[in-house]
Amino acid sequence: KKRFGKSIKNRCPGGFQSNVEKKFKATGGTYIEVPNNYRASQYDHTADVYIKKKLSDRLFKLHDGTEVQRDWYSSFLLYCYDHMTHDIDKNKCNTKFEEQYNREKALITWIKANKLKILNSGIKIA
Repeated sequence: KKRFGKSIKNRCPGGFQSNVEKKFKATGGTYIEVPNNYRASQYDHTADVYIKKKLSDRLFKLHDGTEVQRDWYSSFLLYCYDHMTHDIDKNKCNTKFEEQYNREKALITWIKANKLKILNSGIKIA
């Protein structure tokens, strides 16, 4: 009789998380857990407000008119997390946004040029 317990254990989110933590610490990296109340997908650093968005909204405009892909922007805000204050580092958001946004635009241009279909990204391929 085949047992799937080990297979599930090797693929479970908690197991993955502990393996990642071990690898980061073993290689001298930093592992930081972000609390559940950190709302990276709702924050708009240009207006310094939290705006609830529908899950179906893959692309959205920031207060200053800049259109961003939601998952990329959430990862950018996680990058701007300050583990000392347990909040968003607004100064880091403002200083690093333009550089990182240009990288996102370049990647989206590359995806479109190579006609790659990225599911649930909101990126339209012509």
